[in-house]
Amino acid sequence: MPDDELGRLPGLDGLFVPPAEVEGERAWWEAVHERNRAGRVVHRLWEDEDADRLGQLIGRWYEGADAAEGFRGAVTGWLDEREPERFFAAVMRKAFPFGALAYGVGPEAVLGLPGWFGEFVLSADQVWDRLPEFEAALGWSGEERERILDRVRAWLVGLGDEPGYPAEELLDGPLRVVRWAAARGWGVVGVAPVY
Repeated sequence: MPDDELGRLPGLDGLFVPPAEVEGERAWWEAVHERNRAGRVVHRLWEDEDADRLGQLIGRWYEGADAAEGFRGAVTGWLDEREPERFFAAVMRKAFPFGALAYGVGPEAVLGLPGWFGEFVLSADQVWDRLPEFEAALGWSGEERERILDRVRAWLVGLGDEPGYPAEELLDGPLRVVRWAAARGWGVVGVAPVY
């Protein structure tokens, strides 16, 4: 998104402030993620209280961010007018796309990204400055990438209704858009509407 359009987005004041309980949940989330990285991938997430707890944390963010609705609506409307290579959209039933990504990459990667749970606004200069954070959070390869994708798939099946959704898109799509914007001197907006 060009910088001049970023400034016209409504509802940005205080939008990206994490809920107060997040810091209290962080130690728990880090412990769960380390256990999962060690090989325990839960494929029946609907029976896993850790995944349920993370889902509830994410759900509280979306439910408690009513002030963001004007922002989300404006961004969604802007995307409808653009070519697909300029944006990434994940549409799925029940699964909280960013929740699946968060479960896959873990708390350190997620909390190192700008904004909160997939919602952010970056000017062109900020995109360039923060591109390394996106690369670190999403630019995985080899065995670790496969483990991340296994966790993303487990979330999509266990907590959502999307067994056929390509997990690779959730990992690669956002990074592709940020790289595209950085190469062209554009800003980037992340939005995670829930309907």
